[in-house]
Formats: sequence, C-alpha cells, structure tokens
Amino acid sequence: MELDKAICGEDLECLEELKQLPTFLKKVDDHAKYLAIVRVSDELPLVKSIDIKKTREEAERVVPREFVDYLIRRALYLKYGGGVANNRCKVCGEPASLIILRRQDTGIFESLVAEARCICGSTWPTELWRCPNCDVRGRESFEVYLLDELRILKCKKCGYKFGEAEQPQDPIRLQTIHVKLALLLRKI
Repeated sequence: MELDKAICGEDLECLEELKQLPTFLKKVDDHAKYLAIVRVSDELPLVKSIDIKKTREEAERVVPREFVDYLIRRALYLKYGGGVANNRCKVCGEPASLIILRRQDTGIFESLVAEARCICGSTWPTELWRCPNCDVRGRESFEVYLLDELRILKCKKCGYKFGEAEQPQDPIRLQTIHVKLALLLRKI
C-alpha cells in the first residue's frame, strides 16, 4: 500500500486503478500471447528486430497507448524468452529495472541470491550492490530509499534508479510490483 501512495498520493481514483492492475496485467499477458510479431532481422535486442510500426499499430487496438511498448516487450519475452546480452535485456536492450532477492538455504545459514529483471520479464544472474546501468559495485555507491514492498536504489555514479525486492511467490504479484515501480520511477 505504501508503494501505491507513493505513486498516487491521496488521489482516490488513481489508488482504485492500482487495485485493478493485477487483473489488467493478466489481460495484457493474454493479448501478448497472441500479438502477431514478425522478426525482420536477427538483431539484438529483439525489439529492434521487428517491424515496430506495424506491431505498435496492432498493439494499440488492444491496450491503451501508454501500455503499447509494454505489451510489445511482454509479447517478445513470452514468444522468444529472455536473457542477457552485454549486461542488458536481450529482449529490450535496457538495463534491469528491478533486482529480485531470493532466499537460498545453504544448510546452516540462509543467503540472498540476486537476479536482475527487466519489465518484460527477462531475468539474469547479478550481484548484490551492483548498478545494472554502469556496473559500479559496493553499498557505498548507492542512495537507498525504503518502501514496504521494495527498496529504490539510486546509483551515485550514473544516477540510474532501480528497485530491489524479495521474490514474491505469485508471478502476477511480481509483475505488478515491477509495473508499479516503473510508474513510480517515471514520477521521481
């Protein structure tokens, strides 16, 4: 809820729309599975290998304009899978915008494993306290802002902002947190 308030403030209509976000994202994923995407080259990132104008026109028929690029990125991820190329998302060409922390049982102790994640859903291994954009490392290299659902980190070297959250059990919850993070980062 704290994340919602950071996005909407006291705007009740906005808060109500955010409550509907998980249902909306499921519908977007349904559309993404059937979006006709034709690759015209083998170029990476994948988003550069399609007829983007034609794909956007088709996507605009099923989602609001502000979600067109998101739908295309999700469709590419769902159709071709994800991965990393040159520390960027293989689908989108963007640095990770969310670091997922997963608890790993090591016998006596528990440790955290970090996984970089792009909004399209693509993931790849990363390190804790590493900027997805400029690759600077170390806790001292970041400003950290705490919210209930996640932390926002700002790299002191390049200014890149990204989120960090523990992995929820539900994949829709993870995607919802990630989209809310993207909405928040646009505002700050």
